[in-house]
Amino acid sequence: MDDDRLVATFMRELADARPVIGPQLVEPGVLWWKAQLLRRWDAERRATAPIEVMEPVQIVAGLATAALLLLWALPSLKHLLTLG
Repeated sequence: MDDDRLVATFMRELADARPVIGPQLVEPGVLWWKAQLLRRWDAERRATAPIEVMEPVQIVAGLATAALLLLWALPSLKHLLTLG
C-alpha cells in the first residue's frame, strides 16, 4: 500500500512539473518555402556554372588579342614616331 501512495505522489509531481522545452517543430509552410528557395538557388548555380567557367577564358583571349594588335600596329606606330 505504501508503494501505491509513493507511485501516486510521484505521478502527481510529474504531472505538475514544467514541460521539458525541446526543439520546436518547424511549420510546414516555412519548411516548404525554404525547400523552394534552396531549389531555386541550386538551379541558379547550375545555370551560371558555364558562364563562371568561361570568364577566365574570355579574359585570356582578350589580353592575347590586345597583345597581337599591339604587335601588328607597332611598325606603324614606330614609323609615325620617327617622322615627327
